[in-house]
Amino acid sequence: MICWSTIETVCPMCGCQLHVREAGGCDVLGQDTDLLIRTRAPHVIRVEIHSCPDCRFSGYSSDFLGGRVVALTIETYFREYIEKLKDDCEADCSSGDPPTHLQYYWAGLLSPLLGYEPLETGMKMLRAYWSLRLDAPDSLDEASLDGLRHRYLCQAIAFLRKSLRKEKNPAYLYLVGELCRRNGNWMHSQNYFNRFLARSSRPRHLRNAATLLIQRARRRDSSHLGMEELLYPSRNQSNVIEAPEEDRGS
Repeated sequence: MICWSTIETVCPMCGCQLHVREAGGCDVLGQDTDLLIRTRAPHVIRVEIHSCPDCRFSGYSSDFLGGRVVALTIETYFREYIEKLKDDCEADCSSGDPPTHLQYYWAGLLSPLLGYEPLETGMKMLRAYWSLRLDAPDSLDEASLDGLRHRYLCQAIAFLRKSLRKEKNPAYLYLVGELCRRNGNWMHSQNYFNRFLARSSRPRHLRNAATLLIQRARRRDSSHLGMEELLYPSRNQSNVIEAPEEDRGS
């Protein structure tokens, strides 16, 4: 269960009135190997992102509650970004609010304009990628979804790799390694996993996961996995109820 409060505010780009949500706690049900936390529906990342209905400016509640941005930023937004965001929304062909993956992608595109560091931009692109797993639009076929996954992964990897020049938390080395594995960048994946193992002794479950994921990268396995599925495969198999013999092979 997720708790949130609703606040009325205005878009910092165009002044349109809208409501944003400030999310509280949530129930954690598990984690995937790319560090997506699984929660009860609605997932917390769906609650935390917002888009202006008029100009499509997108971001977290703090981006809308911080007051209007400087005039030069507004001018740049309408000159360089607004048509691109509208094109993305029209291509999606969905009614109502923009899909979550597009909202995070737009927020990621705008992050450098608003002065955010590469880590913040990379995490927004990663959330765009996560959103396709949580809430894939029915209007998109599998080929289109694969193209979007690749686009968001490449963007997330590029910004997160850039952030490693300043970021001291070794968990981001693990994260970049896993994103590279999922994107088919096998040598980069193994390199980042090994750098993570060399720099960190904790958390233990990430070290164990990195060791196992290196083996998968060597086998060119880009499959999507839950952390429990990777670390405790026998436990998952024991939860499978075998079909009666007369039903097998049917």
